[in-house]
Amino acid sequence: MESWLAFVAALVVALAVPGPDLVLVVQSSTRGVREGVSTAAGVVTGLTVHAVLAVVGATALVMSVPSALSVVRLLGAAVLLWMGASMLRSSAEATATASASGPALHGGYARGLVTNVTNPKALLFFAAILPQFIGIGEGAGLRTVALCATVVVGSELWWSGTIALVHLLGLQRSPAADRVISLVGGASLLLIGAGLLASTVLDRI
Repeated sequence: MESWLAFVAALVVALAVPGPDLVLVVQSSTRGVREGVSTAAGVVTGLTVHAVLAVVGATALVMSVPSALSVVRLLGAAVLLWMGASMLRSSAEATATASASGPALHGGYARGLVTNVTNPKALLFFAAILPQFIGIGEGAGLRTVALCATVVVGSELWWSGTIALVHLLGLQRSPAADRVISLVGGASLLLIGAGLLASTVLDRI
């Protein structure tokens, strides 16, 4: 139980640290609860994919092959740069009377899924943090499944709370908030994507 509680604490810290998932869910939530829930569902599905890969041992395999990890990081950087540019374009096209909803920003579920699946932060959590709480010996497989399930359920609760907070603050009714969050969020994704791209390229030199 103590080990599980420590893992939950580590999960909360990982979810609270600003990243692509947080940016997407908050930005989508300003466009309505339905869009926020759709995006969060995509993120949770992505985490489920990571969880399944961790259970079957595929995550450890990817981490053991430098070239495969580099491909994942480059793909993640490309997705973040594209998402960031889309958000900035959305913010630029927004007006005071209507919330921008450019074509690139439709499909919250797909955006959440693709962003999380290609997010190296999620991959590293399952590859580096998760194993520390599993241990070895009898029952390791069951502990892996239990901790992966904790990640999925915990993230569902976290993003539900995030969407509820955005709704409580009334940000989904403010075109100005939508523009500002799209601007800040887009710039953040571009910076994260550029940093990830630069670090990956430098590591390969």
